[in-house]
Amino acid sequence: MEHADADPQLTALAHRRRRAVVACVREHNVVALADLADELVVEEHGTTIDGISAEVVTELYLCLYHQHIPTLEDAGLVTYNQERDLVTITQTGTSAHTYLEERLYQFNGHEPRPSHDCPDEGSC
Repeated sequence: MEHADADPQLTALAHRRRRAVVACVREHNVVALADLADELVVEEHGTTIDGISAEVVTELYLCLYHQHIPTLEDAGLVTYNQERDLVTITQTGTSAHTYLEERLYQFNGHEPRPSHDCPDEGSC
């Protein structure tokens, strides 16, 4: 991710729920919005989906649909196909997620991770 181009993406990722959306969609590449809501509500509540009321899941789904997914889509991090109700990670979203992971890894006192582009271990 180029520094000059990062502001819209970083602004979109300032909200913890949007970071969780990008992480989840990156893991699956494509995910139905309803399934995304289920995964996030389980993560946020720390319990199984059976222990969460349908109203709570619906509220999160609507929040994703009306607020978080449009913000992430405007920043170019995901695409949303309303007809199929599918959220897809973009290359920009993948890059932004990787960038944040690397910065958090370093922030926690670790040496920079080796690049995935290194042909031989230890050569980078």
